[in-house]
Amino acid sequence: MTQSVGETGIPVPEGGTFQGRKPPSERRSYEEAPDARLEERWSAVSRCDRTAEVTEVSWLTTTGTLRLGFEVTDGRPFSYEPGNFVRLETKLEGRELEGRELEGKGFRRGTYCIASTPSPYHRFDLLVRLVDGPMSRHLASLRLGDGIAFRGPTGRSMVRAAGDGHDDLVLVATGVGIAPLLSLATTLLKGGWRRRIDLYWGLRRPEDVCLTEQLDRLAARYGNFRYQISLSQPPEAGWSGLTGRVTESVPPLLDDLEPARFVLTVNGAMTEELASALAEVGVSRERIYEEPYFNGRYVADRDVVAAIAARFPGRPA
Repeated sequence: MTQSVGETGIPVPEGGTFQGRKPPSERRSYEEAPDARLEERWSAVSRCDRTAEVTEVSWLTTTGTLRLGFEVTDGRPFSYEPGNFVRLETKLEGRELEGRELEGKGFRRGTYCIASTPSPYHRFDLLVRLVDGPMSRHLASLRLGDGIAFRGPTGRSMVRAAGDGHDDLVLVATGVGIAPLLSLATTLLKGGWRRRIDLYWGLRRPEDVCLTEQLDRLAARYGNFRYQISLSQPPEAGWSGLTGRVTESVPPLLDDLEPARFVLTVNGAMTEELASALAEVGVSRERIYEEPYFNGRYVADRDVVAAIAARFPGRPA
């Protein structure tokens, strides 16, 4: 087991990315039971009946992104596909994070997409963005050997969205939504995928950039894989990657839409705007797979969609 510890005083980033489709009931807060009977009733109705142990805690950025590794400890079968997620459940106990006591006590749940590649081992990785909420702060406080209850894996497989292998793939994610796409690309490439895979990842600042060593290894090993990072708040100097939101920077690069399928993840505003723009320029909706993990009911503004569509090559400005 390995552990990497980040700098102390990690700032809480603005906003954040929630992984996994969040049911309406998830908005409720489950406070600590005032007596043992209520706590027993909670345990009786909870469906997070599986257990795992923390095997890795790695801070990937100083802005609050970490990778957590888990090993399933309940002895039951465990398998998943790219795009599947798990629902974690914990009872907050007032642990401190970087010298600050965690706010709130009681039961909390959170849903997170699996970032690792399916394997025979009963292990899985998650990417977590530290935001100003009790669940993410609790996960950021976990230590090697800590246990956690979970449910799953469940959810739709993104492998089916890739089709039968006769089309190129364009993968677009923002924030920690890279998790399922990294799992998907790695799984397909290791499985002998021959068509091109282009991955576009939107982040805010250079300090948010991570996982480049893993992505570089994929690109070096597989000639049909490429990735580019787009910063919406780039520095004035020293950045050679894409700039702007992915809805701004990616469309001008997509000059060959016919043999491609698209997988869009995380922010429902981004996925719906980009999907609508792709449809506007002639891509069949059957070739566009959306997996919004928040803003799932967002309705794209027609003028915004038209502006994005105009950025594709050959379109009138």
